[in-house]
Amino acid sequence: DMTVAAEDAKVGFVFGKRGLTMECLSSYFLERCVGHKVAMELVLTGRVFKAKEAPSGLFNYVVPKENVLDKAIELASEICETSPMSCMLNRNMIIRHGYNTSPEEAHLLESKSIYWIARQADAKEGINSFLEKRKPKYPMDPFKDSPEWFPWWNEIATKSRL
Repeated sequence: DMTVAAEDAKVGFVFGKRGLTMECLSSYFLERCVGHKVAMELVLTGRVFKAKEAPSGLFNYVVPKENVLDKAIELASEICETSPMSCMLNRNMIIRHGYNTSPEEAHLLESKSIYWIARQADAKEGINSFLEKRKPKYPMDPFKDSPEWFPWWNEIATKSRL
């Protein structure tokens, strides 16, 4: 979802230089991060580069290596200040609405989500904590309190022959 890299870290998509193909969903995510043309260049050349020279979108942050963990913890801490339920639903909307969902489908799901979440305890706590100028204490648990329509996508069953 998010990445923090050390400035001097060596990065490369060297599959072709080793006679291999892409793996670990890099064929799916790389284009989404850097765009089609840049993804093609990175993979087809197999070029190795330093993280500080990485194309825009490959990493969220590039920092000195001694600051990588601190930056990652800072980012995680910011996420922890949000509602876990909202975080889970929003994350899944971003992932699922990537390139293969129409604006109409995305709008319908966003409308369904905001209608549902606005009536839940986390929304009430978020608004009250803002008005009272205090940190929120979100009561909902995404593993227990998710809406009955989540997940909203159809699971795909495959019969792999490896």
